[in-house]
Amino acid sequence: MRFEISWRYFDFHARQRTQLFHFFIILTPFMFGGCFYLFKERLLVGYIPGQIASCAGMFLALVFFALDRRNRQMIDVGERALRLIEGQLLFTDFRSVDEDGSIFKGSLTTEKVESSRRCLIALRRHSFLVGAVYFIAFLAFGALLAYFVIVQAGYVTLPIKPITSP
Repeated sequence: MRFEISWRYFDFHARQRTQLFHFFIILTPFMFGGCFYLFKERLLVGYIPGQIASCAGMFLALVFFALDRRNRQMIDVGERALRLIEGQLLFTDFRSVDEDGSIFKGSLTTEKVESSRRCLIALRRHSFLVGAVYFIAFLAFGALLAYFVIVQAGYVTLPIKPITSP
């Protein structure tokens, strides 16, 4: 019963985290596309809508990053509970499982020990890579915002394409 509850808790939050990231990956290109379209049409709509869209993209990246951190915390709680169940109930000395002459400690316990020995583990962890995607998106939207402001202020002169009516 404890294992089932712990597993469902872990599984729920792990799936939620993955779905959250997928949603961000799908939503972000549309936000970028909207910003570029607003920049292209800046003579008709002005600069403010593009700046607002860029700020919204930055905010979106921050919100998704915060939700990802919270989901990661919840996953850690589930992993800790599963590791305890593995160590105290499933893979104990009186129920040992041998692997190449040594006692197997359980999936999560073994994975944690083996991954902690690898070099540059922090840079290869899923949390770091997902966080980097959110950070890069935040910087990209910030760069778009800065470009909108620079062009509006007149520091960059762009050729004006005449507006033609159909």
